[in-house]
Amino acid sequence: MREKITNGLLLTALIFLMQCAGNKTTYFQKSQLPSLIDSLYQADQATLLIQPSDSAATAYQRVIRSNFPAIEKIFKQFGFPGYALAGKKTSEQYFLLVQHSDFAPKFQLKVLKLMKKEVLKQNASGQNFAFLTDRVEINFGRPQIYGTQVIMGRNTQIKPCVDPDKLNERRHSIGLPTIEEYLEKCNEVFFMLNPNEKKD
Repeated sequence: MREKITNGLLLTALIFLMQCAGNKTTYFQKSQLPSLIDSLYQADQATLLIQPSDSAATAYQRVIRSNFPAIEKIFKQFGFPGYALAGKKTSEQYFLLVQHSDFAPKFQLKVLKLMKKEVLKQNASGQNFAFLTDRVEINFGRPQIYGTQVIMGRNTQIKPCVDPDKLNERRHSIGLPTIEEYLEKCNEVFFMLNPNEKKD
């Protein structure tokens, strides 16, 4: 049932995309961004509801690739959609869609560069910028900077990070909680998603 819901959301997003493109224009209107990005976001997030996890992973990979042409097209036309252009909710949804496009790290890097300009103008989230920065570094085989990327488990561990002794300083500068607080939250999420696991 949940997989049918996911497929329905994805189909809705794709239909909306085709309607936006139309036969006479290849451009989106600014007013279309909230609805379009929300449709793509809902299709992305619906995969979290699927059980078992193997089916969820397969659906997720299908959805993020189906979403990508629209995500890329939006960026080519508008750059990174900051708060002033699209509103806070839509801007943060777009960030997540880019964050999930791990199969296209060069695209993620392009977005990151323009996102930085919007962050400096307080027109985008500094915390989201930190997450995307780390995702790009990891995807290019380099150690991350802000410690946002982790290996979830009974005792969540951060992936390789530059200059760990100054990690909390860098996190504080961008508005993130300490790494100790962050890992504690990650552990809470792990046990919530895996109720059969027992805490030590």
